[in-house]
Amino acid sequence: MRLETERLLIRDFVSKDEIMLKKIIWQENMVRFMRDWSENSLDPERLRGYIDWLGTQTQSTDVYENKRYAIVLKETGLLIGMVGMGLENTLNEVEMAYFTDKDYQGKGYATEALMRLFDWCMSISGLPYMILTIDCSNQASCRVAEKAGFELFEKRTPINHKQPNMDSDSYYYYRKYRNPKAE
Repeated sequence: MRLETERLLIRDFVSKDEIMLKKIIWQENMVRFMRDWSENSLDPERLRGYIDWLGTQTQSTDVYENKRYAIVLKETGLLIGMVGMGLENTLNEVEMAYFTDKDYQGKGYATEALMRLFDWCMSISGLPYMILTIDCSNQASCRVAEKAGFELFEKRTPINHKQPNMDSDSYYYYRKYRNPKAE
């Protein structure tokens, strides 16, 4: 897969991304809000295996399958984050996900990547909308969601279950429709 924006390239992960990816996923907020990435990299073979597995998904356009793509600066080729989508099993809806290196946050890169991947997903699927679930403590991520056109639907506090990768007990549930008027 290869998508472009004005400043970014969204592409499949490749083995050379491992070193930079490991640096990013051990940053403080990554460990706090997307802990499965860092936990799964404790064993170098596991992270390498995950990157290799992602490589087996490159020809699929099924948005229900969990896919993760590298966010790369066009100008330098530097890996600065991840954007992806896939079925969120608990909610049974297609959810998007993203993160960026702390040195590249606040510059609009995550918003740009999220918007481009959303548009691509809408162009290849019949989905009416996609979702984001964001820990209530992660205000920076909420700003990204809103800048990318996602609408806050509700604050949810699950009973007898906790959303994966959540720091707090509650999360914000966002939706973005294919057609903003289609609510």
